[in-house]
Amino acid sequence: MEKDIERLFKGIKTGSLHGKPALHKPLLLLVALARCDRDEPRMERFVVWDRELKTICAEFYPEALENQNTHYPFGKLENDGIWEIELSQELKRTSVGHLFRSELIARSIRGGLKQEIYDECQKEKKIYHQLAALLLERFFLPEQHEQLRHFLGLSARSSDGKGTSATATLGCRNHAMNTQQVNNVAETAAQETPHQNPFVAYLNSLHNIGASGANALAESQALNQYFAELYEPFPVVADVIQTLRGPTDRVVVLTGHAGDGKSTVALDALKQLRGLPANQPLQKALKEREHIDDARISGRGIDVIKDMSELSGDQRLEWLRLAFGEPGSWLIVSNTGPLLNSLRVFAEEREALDGIESRILKALNLPYVDGELESHTLSVFPKDLVIINMTRLDNVTLGARILGRMVRHPGWGACESCAIREACPLILNRDAVAHNGAATEERVRLVYQRLTAYEQRLTLRQMVAHLAFSLTGGMSCQAAQESVGTSTAKGAERGTAGLESILFSETFFGYRMGQYCPDARNLRAVELLRRQVFGGPIGADFAGQLGRGQGSLWAELPPALNHLSRYWAGRAGESVGVRWRFAQRRMLYLFGLSRVNQSASAQVFLGSFLQSPRLRDYDRWTQESRLSLHIIEQKRLRDACLRVLLEIFSGFSAGQFSAQHSRLYLTLRRPDRAVVQPTQLVMGTLDFDQFELGYDSCRRVPQLVFPQGNLRLDLTLPLLDFIELRHCGELGSELSQIHLAQLEWFGAELLKFASQYANDAEIHILRATIDGQVEMSRYFIDEAAQRLEIYQ
Repeated sequence: MEKDIERLFKGIKTGSLHGKPALHKPLLLLVALARCDRDEPRMERFVVWDRELKTICAEFYPEALENQNTHYPFGKLENDGIWEIELSQELKRTSVGHLFRSELIARSIRGGLKQEIYDECQKEKKIYHQLAALLLERFFLPEQHEQLRHFLGLSARSSDGKGTSATATLGCRNHAMNTQQVNNVAETAAQETPHQNPFVAYLNSLHNIGASGANALAESQALNQYFAELYEPFPVVADVIQTLRGPTDRVVVLTGHAGDGKSTVALDALKQLRGLPANQPLQKALKEREHIDDARISGRGIDVIKDMSELSGDQRLEWLRLAFGEPGSWLIVSNTGPLLNSLRVFAEEREALDGIESRILKALNLPYVDGELESHTLSVFPKDLVIINMTRLDNVTLGARILGRMVRHPGWGACESCAIREACPLILNRDAVAHNGAATEERVRLVYQRLTAYEQRLTLRQMVAHLAFSLTGGMSCQAAQESVGTSTAKGAERGTAGLESILFSETFFGYRMGQYCPDARNLRAVELLRRQVFGGPIGADFAGQLGRGQGSLWAELPPALNHLSRYWAGRAGESVGVRWRFAQRRMLYLFGLSRVNQSASAQVFLGSFLQSPRLRDYDRWTQESRLSLHIIEQKRLRDACLRVLLEIFSGFSAGQFSAQHSRLYLTLRRPDRAVVQPTQLVMGTLDFDQFELGYDSCRRVPQLVFPQGNLRLDLTLPLLDFIELRHCGELGSELSQIHLAQLEWFGAELLKFASQYANDAEIHILRATIDGQVEMSRYFIDEAAQRLEIYQ
C-alpha cells in the first residue's frame, strides 16, 4: 500500500505558470501532509485550505497569488486519486473542470487526503515525511527544502513518531507574511472570536435550507424577539377582535392551509385582547386553550384554541361542544380538512344537517373584504359561526411588505461593530435592496402577483422563507468573514466574490451566478419561479447592451453592485456568457432604476421580463380596487376582448374580419376544434356596444359584462395576457383548459340570450374566401314557396 501511495504522489499532474510547472498542487499537498502529521482533521473546509495555501505561497511562490486561482488545486487534486471533496458530484464546474470559489465558500465544502491514504500514513507517521521529501525533491530547489520543512513543521521527528517544531502551524498563525495580497487573510484570522449577528442567524432560521429552520413555524415566533418588528399586521385582525367583543357571543374560526398565517392572526388578536405590547414577544408558549377576561365585555370571557387541527377527532369535537355551549366568544384556529370533518359531526349531533356542508363550503370560498364579515356568518348553531378562510385573503402585498421590514429591521445594527462591515457580502446584499427601497419591493410583489394569478399561490410562510433565503443566500456571518478573509482584493471589493454567490436577484429566482442553486430546491417559491425561466432574451436592443459598462443603458444600479455589475458585463460579452446574460437581466429587473428619459425602455424591459403583458395593469387595479382606465382605454380593452372571443367562438382569426368589424358571432363550431371549418352556421349575433367592462372589488378581478343578460366573465390575468398577445398577433400563445371552459360557458350563456331574438326565417353563414377574408352570407327561407333565397 505504501508503494501505491508513493506512485500516486509521483504521478500528480501539474499545469504551468510562466513557462514552468505550477506549484499549487505540491504546496497544497505539503500543507495537507503537515496538518495530518500534527493530527489535525483530515477533512477541512476550503477556506481553511485556501488560507494556509495563500500563506505558504506568499512566502515561497508569490506568483501563484497573481490570478486568485488558489482554489484550482483544491478541485484538481481529486483527479490524481489523492484528494477527496465532499458533495463533489453536486458542485458546479467550469468547462475545463475547475470548481467555483464562491460555491466552495458559500456551501462550506470540505476536502482532504483520501481516507485510505490518511489511514495508511497514520499507522506509520514517517510516511508523511517520505511523501513530503518526494514532493520537495521533484518540485523545489535544494536550498528551499529545509526552509519549507521548517515552515511546515516537518523539520524534526520525536521518539513517539510525531512531528515537532517551533512552527506548529502554518505561517498564517505564527509566520510573518510578506505580501499585501495576504493581509486580508491575516486580519480575519486574527479575530479569535468572529463577529456574529444573531439577526442573520434568525433570518437563516426562517427558511428550510440546511438544518437551521427552527423559526419556520408560527408557534416558535411568538417567543422570538425579532418577530414582532418583522411582523406585518393582517387587516383581518381588527375585524376578528371587533367580532369577539360584539354584543352577542360568537365562534370565530380561522382556517386555511398550513402557513397561511392563522396562528399569527390569533397571536396578534390575543396580544391586543390582553393589552400586551405588539412589539414584544410572549414570555411563555401558548397553551392549547387561552382564556381572556376582557374588561370591555364584563361577565363574558374570550377563549382562544391555538390549533385544533393538531388534536384528535374526539378532542376537536369536545372543543366545539364547549365553544358553542359555554358563555363567551371563542377564536379557533384549524386547518380546513379537520375543521370540515369536526363541524359535520357536530352538526349531526345537533341534527342541523340541512345543507350545512354546502353552506360551510360556500363560506370557505368567500373572499375577505375589509370590515365585512356578515356573509361569512352561519346562524345554524347555538352561537353564530364566523368562518374566515385565510387562503382567500390577498397575501401578495403583505408578503412584499415583509421584505421591506427585513431590510429595515434594527437587527442589522449589530453589524456596525463588525470589522468586515465595509466588505461583508451580507451587508452589500442588504444595502443593494435597501437602496432601491419601494422599487424592489414592488417588483417582488409583481412576481408574487403573477404566481398567484396563474393559480400558483404561495402561503405567507413560503414567502417569508423565500425572502429570508434571498437576502442571505443561506450564508452565515462566519461564512461571510471567511469569504472576505480569503479575498485578495482591497476595500469593499473584498466582498464581491461572496456577494456574487448570494446576490438577491439570483437567489430570489433560485440561482447562484447564473446557474441553478440546488440548495433552494426545497423552497416552494423557487420551484414555481424556475418553471418560468426568468431572465431569458428580451430584445436585440437590450441584448447588445449586456456586455458593455454595467450591462444596460436604461438602468442605474445601486452603488453596492458597481464592481459586480461591471464584472458580469465583462463575462456576458464572452461567447460562452449565456448564463451571465441571464443573471444580468435578473439583476436589472430587481435592482435597475430607470435613468432620466429612459422610462419607455424601462417599461418595455420590465414588461417583457415578467412574461405577462397585462401584469402591471392587473396589479394596479388590484391595489386600487377599481378599473383605473380612461373611457377610450376601456373601449380598446373591451374590443380586444371581444375580438379574441370572436376567434374562440367562430374559429376564424380576428385578422380575417375587417378592421372595423364590431359584431360577435356565436357559431355552430365543433367542440373539439379538431378540423378547420371554413364555413360555419351563425347561431347568434351581438354588437360590441352591448358589452362593457366592470370590476368586482370584492373578488378583485376585472370583468367583461353583458348587462342585458346579467352575464359576467372574469378577466383573470392569464386570460388578459392571452387576449393581449393574440391582439398583438402572437398566434403561438395558448390558454389553459380551465380558462377555455370559462369562455365556452360564457359563449353558451350568450347564445341562450341571443336565441331569444333570433329570426327563424333567416340563416347566416360565415365563409372564408380564397384570400382568407371572412364574409357573411344571409339567406331567407320562403316557406310558402319552399325556397331558400339569398338575402342582401
